[in-house]
Amino acid sequence: MWQDRPPAKNVPKMARGNPGTRLHFLRLPEGSVAKTSDNRTRFLWPLLLGWVVLAVVTVMWSLPNAEDELTADATAALQAVGIGATVEFDGRDATLSGNYTGAEQERALDAVRAVTGVRQADWATQTAAPTSTVPSSTTTTSGATSTSGPAGSTSTSGPTTIAPGSNPPTLTATLSRGALTLSGAVPSAEVAAQVAGVADLVYGPFVTDNLEVDDSVAGAGWVANAPNLMAFLPIVGEAELTVVGNEATLTGAAGSAEKKAQLEAALGAALGSDVTLTSSIEVTGKTPPLYVAEATGDGTVTITGAMPDQAAIDLIAAAAVDAYGADNVTNTMTIGTDIDSSFSIYRIPLTFAQFRPISEWTLRIENDVISGTIRGGATFDFGSAELTPELRALLDTGAGILLRNPSILMTIEGHTDSVGSDAFNLALSNARAQAGVDYLTALGVQPARLFPVGYGETRPIADNGTTAGRAENRRLEFVLGPPS
Repeated sequence: MWQDRPPAKNVPKMARGNPGTRLHFLRLPEGSVAKTSDNRTRFLWPLLLGWVVLAVVTVMWSLPNAEDELTADATAALQAVGIGATVEFDGRDATLSGNYTGAEQERALDAVRAVTGVRQADWATQTAAPTSTVPSSTTTTSGATSTSGPAGSTSTSGPTTIAPGSNPPTLTATLSRGALTLSGAVPSAEVAAQVAGVADLVYGPFVTDNLEVDDSVAGAGWVANAPNLMAFLPIVGEAELTVVGNEATLTGAAGSAEKKAQLEAALGAALGSDVTLTSSIEVTGKTPPLYVAEATGDGTVTITGAMPDQAAIDLIAAAAVDAYGADNVTNTMTIGTDIDSSFSIYRIPLTFAQFRPISEWTLRIENDVISGTIRGGATFDFGSAELTPELRALLDTGAGILLRNPSILMTIEGHTDSVGSDAFNLALSNARAQAGVDYLTALGVQPARLFPVGYGETRPIADNGTTAGRAENRRLEFVLGPPS
């Protein structure tokens, strides 16, 4: 499915081998290898002492500010990987806490350790969540009770006892036409902020947040995972999840039984085995929408495809007109028969503003599989892996997509032309791929989501016998998903 962020905010992994979104950064020109007395003492003592005092005061003043900045950066990094853990700093050392499984704790530690300025990160042992080899949640569908949750996964639930006389925590998340509405009551501002952060990463700017903080609300095991629940709903086009205490209900529509099962299993694992999930998701049998957009480099864009209704067509076309102007948009989209109202439809409008600075690009969404290319005039110097300002601008676009879709993995491929030995070109392509990864990481993309791969001169897309062709072959390509 196409999602315009991130977070951050835990969606299903794309299957290995899918073509994914291929973003070609072309026309990257190759370059050459950049291999890569007592009186004086009496007067000096007061001066030195003054410098020491000033240094100590400066350090003492800056430590709290540095800790606050690290806390904010680490919290954002955790939200980007869908972990709503609490993080506290003692200097540059982080301590994390929350009800999470061993695998989730490792993912959280990796995210925090990747934050610039963090020296080390550890998990508070007393807050680790219990695990089980086959977590499940009771799911009632069409009058039958079954168990959902993938075997071998781990339970994310913690203590779920509701204190007598206390109000239970509640949460309602409604996904409709690409927009999310939140309501309910949770026991702390921290939980509410974590939910809002993940919702903004996945759905921003289409979020209405009415979630309240109520200190009379008791805790429950699923509350720590409330942010994770937000990111699963786009598996289907329309859905509403309501959790009250240890009871949850799920309604909505899915195009296929497979998507229905994926959503139920993901929510069941996040809610934990102590929560009863009653699902009445309807399987419609509708097909995913088809969408193709192309900007040819002359300032115009053409849009084709089949959408479920005129409202979806108007939404996409209006965004294209806003970015390119009415005279530069050709829209031939039609209303199809039995087309599913998938989440991707409502993320498409955001792509026009993101891609507008790029002269040539294509984007295709078919059967929920994304493919596409981006071509720009960014260049490398001959034989160099140093990023130019033009290439950084294109990478900024890729970073925006990744940060808004925190579950997306990306392979960064490095390529060269045929000038030079095979060994040299392979090393150069690896260095270029890693340069792309390093740049994206510095912008806040988690390193675990990025895969650098160098292909040397083995995958040309133009004629190496011409100067222009060699320039096109010196490039970076971006593919959604891990290396295939």
